[in-house]
Amino acid sequence: MKKTARYLLLLSCCSADFLAADPMPKEIVAGKIQSLASADGFVWFAKAGGYEVVQPAVAAKTHNAASDTSAYKQVKTPENLAPQLAVSGLKTAHYRLRFILQKVPAEPYALRLGEINDRDRTYLNGMLIGQTGEFDRKEPQAYDKTRLYPIPMGALKTGINELAVEVQGVLEKEMGIYRDRTEIGPSADLYRAYYLENLWGSLALVCYLTFGLYFLLFFIRRRHDRENFYFAIFAIALVVYSALHTQLKYQYGLNLYFWKRVQYLALFMLVPTFYYFIRHYYKLTVTRFVKIWDFSVFAVNLVIAGVAAAVIFSPDVKTWDFLQNNIVTYVWFFYIGGVAVILIREVIRKNRDAIIMIVSFLILLAAMILDILSGQAKINLPPLLTYVFIFFIISMALVLANRFVRLHDETEALNANLSAFNTASRRFVPFEFLTMLEKQSILDVNLGDQVQRDMAVLFSDIRGFTSLSEKMTPKENFDFINSYLDKVGPVIRDHKGFIDKYIGDAVMALFPGNHGGPGAAADALEAALSMQERVRDWNARRAKHDYPPIAIGIGIHQGRVMLGTIGEHQRMDGTVIADAVNLASRIESLTKNYGAGILISEVSWHDITEKEKYLYRLVDRVAVKGKNEPVGLIEVFSGDDDELKRLKNRQHNDFQAAMLLYREGQFHEAKTAFLQLMSENARDKTLRLYLERIEQYLKSPPSEWKGFEVLTEK
Repeated sequence: MKKTARYLLLLSCCSADFLAADPMPKEIVAGKIQSLASADGFVWFAKAGGYEVVQPAVAAKTHNAASDTSAYKQVKTPENLAPQLAVSGLKTAHYRLRFILQKVPAEPYALRLGEINDRDRTYLNGMLIGQTGEFDRKEPQAYDKTRLYPIPMGALKTGINELAVEVQGVLEKEMGIYRDRTEIGPSADLYRAYYLENLWGSLALVCYLTFGLYFLLFFIRRRHDRENFYFAIFAIALVVYSALHTQLKYQYGLNLYFWKRVQYLALFMLVPTFYYFIRHYYKLTVTRFVKIWDFSVFAVNLVIAGVAAAVIFSPDVKTWDFLQNNIVTYVWFFYIGGVAVILIREVIRKNRDAIIMIVSFLILLAAMILDILSGQAKINLPPLLTYVFIFFIISMALVLANRFVRLHDETEALNANLSAFNTASRRFVPFEFLTMLEKQSILDVNLGDQVQRDMAVLFSDIRGFTSLSEKMTPKENFDFINSYLDKVGPVIRDHKGFIDKYIGDAVMALFPGNHGGPGAAADALEAALSMQERVRDWNARRAKHDYPPIAIGIGIHQGRVMLGTIGEHQRMDGTVIADAVNLASRIESLTKNYGAGILISEVSWHDITEKEKYLYRLVDRVAVKGKNEPVGLIEVFSGDDDELKRLKNRQHNDFQAAMLLYREGQFHEAKTAFLQLMSENARDKTLRLYLERIEQYLKSPPSEWKGFEVLTEK
């Protein structure tokens, strides 16, 4: 009852016609932020024309028409004022709002009027409390600035207070308090809320910018993934558009006219760049229809580019707005249709990424449309893109996470396949061969790659293989050779060597030694002895199945060789070219003549430091075909059977003496010596070889004896 009486007392000072026209003002509760919006029960009036400043108390006493609202129209606030008053947004108009205050607050108060297009003068009880922009200027000055004015001490009073806001727009169809909130309350609370909004918006924009720059850097590293570039441009354009849609431009005092142009350009880019992101993300197969579609999109791009050029060169903001509303908005449907078709196509194919993407795209598109409508003062909503983009970023992160998982799985599978390929390729091209060529993979090898190295070359061959193979079927031949190679191959690798070639039943192996040769001959010799041991074990197993035993001959020579690739671009092979290779091959072929299991060149023998480990003898000096200088041949018979080893070792000195007589040309004395040795060891084929030569020389003495045999056959 007391509150009603106070209202009647306050209203009694107003004229009768004023009481009839003006509804009862709503009361403001001091000490808290309170909305002044129409939706919260406050009644706003407006009319075209400027505001005539009249103190309410004077107006009530004189019945001045300016103090009543009979000539005003009740309007919704916040909402676009131009269509409500049916006036041009370029004209001047003003609002009036009355509210009741029971007690003047002791703390400082402030007034938030939301975003006003474009300039305003705000009065409280006839006192000018705030002003933004200059009236009648053509360029925009504060078209979307949130007005937040401190209320001077003494401006508020107990009882009825009148708020008047004079406004003028910069666009034909927009004017007034068209967006955000209208509030009154303690200054500290209002400013705290305002700055927190800007803070969170700024942090979000920094995150989005980081996200966009990440994709841009990703594109720089992987230029063929163009979807990263388009998404980066999309994200950066969205950051620019959203940043210029906030209050930051006013906080930093940016040139509004220039940055309004930039905001339009960023807006134009959003939909096209997102379309190209989708277009390249899903890697459409290039068909005739896709080519036609791409050409059509290019033509639409020219339309967007033309509109952008008009915005750049036109000084008229109204032209920018017209182009956006009447051209760009409709052209966007072409891109949106393309995005929809691609995503729906992928959804039909049960692509999970497309399902996530189409949902997030629709939400983002809805937010963009609402923001545009809000920017055109058709609806009153705060900027949504800044916050909806969080959802979009999370969606894209989920899509990219799925993609990275798939890429990781594909990479693991590729690595497994590559590992299997490398393992398989090593069966054809030894890894050690690639290492010497300083290549990581067979894929890195090019025709003509070559390198020179000192290494030992080992040749081995199965004795009498031709006669053996004639008794076997083709399958048995291959089974036999593979079984043999399966025994000797690991032995070569165990002694730091690698097999360069299989030549039927023959093996060519290389031993690099330690960084350029030292130890290479020793490794080859140890491998040769182990090969003989493996063959002995194999012969023991073959004997149980009544298979005949086999014997192998091994020749070793160390020297400088050239490793490289030969062939042509469609067919290449790795090979080794050097005299050392030819000599090792010929030494191996000589093992049959001497009945030796292992022959090593004398020069290679000198490289072996622990000679005392082996049973050996110098068996000959020969000049192989094509060479003038003789080569000393050392037989290492540590792998012979025990009886033969014993006899050869016991006859070592006598054999060397007999061979010296032979080299000096004393053939009669040499014959006597070799016959004596032959009587003790008839199994030594080397003794028979010398006796055959001596008989020949005794019948046909050489015209010029050099002390060594000159071979005429390989």
